[in-house]
Amino acid sequence: MNFNKPGSNSIVTVPAAGAWPSVAFETDASGPHSWNWTIQWGSFQKSGTAQTAGNTWDAQDAIANCGGTLTVNVTAGKDSGSIKVKIQGANPSASDAQAYLASKPGSDGFDKIIQHESKFRHFTAQGEPVKSFDNGYGMCQLTTPIPAFEQVWNWQQNIEGGLALFATKRAAAIQYLSQNGRPYTEDQVRYEAVCRWNGGSYHVWDSKANRWVRNPNILCDSKTGNIGWDMTDSANTGKSEAELRQRDSGSYSKRPANAHWKYFGVCYADAILG
Repeated sequence: MNFNKPGSNSIVTVPAAGAWPSVAFETDASGPHSWNWTIQWGSFQKSGTAQTAGNTWDAQDAIANCGGTLTVNVTAGKDSGSIKVKIQGANPSASDAQAYLASKPGSDGFDKIIQHESKFRHFTAQGEPVKSFDNGYGMCQLTTPIPAFEQVWNWQQNIEGGLALFATKRAAAIQYLSQNGRPYTEDQVRYEAVCRWNGGSYHVWDSKANRWVRNPNILCDSKTGNIGWDMTDSANTGKSEAELRQRDSGSYSKRPANAHWKYFGVCYADAILG
């Protein structure tokens, strides 16, 4: 059995708008066909079957919101065949992605995170989702919990997954800031939520001033995105940012166990929000 279409190893590109295109298959056989398909990219995989009365089948609905290598095995009577097709993606414009984000509730501050993480870029030049060294996927760099296949490949679903996670950070920020009936501002919520996206709390309660303040013990390396020093560490006390950077910057690429610098959500929020 041969495939009339598509050609072997054809490339199908999902348009920037994010609507999955038709992926039509046709063989030179006749009669009922059984199609077994698997789409896989990295550790993500989805499989299924389809039955048709004739020799054509469109994979559009089956593989919607997924991409990578699509393998199709088909049988018709005693005949069989197999073919592979590559599904790749195209980036939306930054303005289109920002407009989509702005249309969603609870997005205040999240645009700064996406701009920092990916500059609203979802796919690489090879048409595959952006992936970080720590397995962060897509324009939102979804890491934990591990995103669904669809959230990795569909940039709109990636944003929605990011917003859902950001909502939990914002809720935690409000719960933290409102403890014991303490007052807080929306600006403090924004900084606290963005900080928690990276990890930890941004504010500490100043009992003398009776207000929340940025953690005064964290000094950030202003030339990085989230690296800083706990100034209560005796190895850091009394040293300037420049002195600490000169001492530690050589170890930034891989933090040793005895390092006196850390990744701080406080520094992340400072870098993003200013």
